[in-house]
Amino acid sequence: MNFNRIWAMPNSETFDIQPIGELVKRYLRQSTVSIDPFARDKRWATHTNDLNQNTAAEYHLDACEFLQLLLAHNTKADLVLFDPPYSPRQIKECYDGIGKKMETLDAFRTHWKPERDAIHELLEIGGLVVSLGWNSIGMGKGRGYQIEEILLVCHGPGHNDTICIVERKMSYQHPLFSIAKQPLDILAEQGVQ
Repeated sequence: MNFNRIWAMPNSETFDIQPIGELVKRYLRQSTVSIDPFARDKRWATHTNDLNQNTAAEYHLDACEFLQLLLAHNTKADLVLFDPPYSPRQIKECYDGIGKKMETLDAFRTHWKPERDAIHELLEIGGLVVSLGWNSIGMGKGRGYQIEEILLVCHGPGHNDTICIVERKMSYQHPLFSIAKQPLDILAEQGVQ
């Protein structure tokens, strides 16, 4: 796994932060079909979406609806850029920006499980997900992903770091079984090498 920590000025447009933009572009150059469900004004991916109608994104749907639409069209991708709002405050700002009222349940969307499950279905085995946020949860080992790269971007005092995690889908693991332990994990717990 490649791990780097670098300093850069914060920016609400995540991909405009130089080291993050460079990381994303590096993976996009290797991609054939890419998806960005929170694209804002970046049309870098093959399929782009943003809830805000005033952005340059191709679609303007709720991220989960957008991903379900791609699933309905049998889309398969080799790269997904996943840069959702990082906190309830950011979700509220997004909703305020389009004149939508944030409901209580929306504040708990920061785990983005339905979106991650849809991304998992859309991604080919061997494909990559670039997840950005204030944590390194990513897609997870339980879904069959392996961390390839972590970029920690420090923005100085008073700002949370941006954590960029790049994971490769190693196998198909249906979300229904994603919390089940893998046979090797069970053997390791029993002390079998």
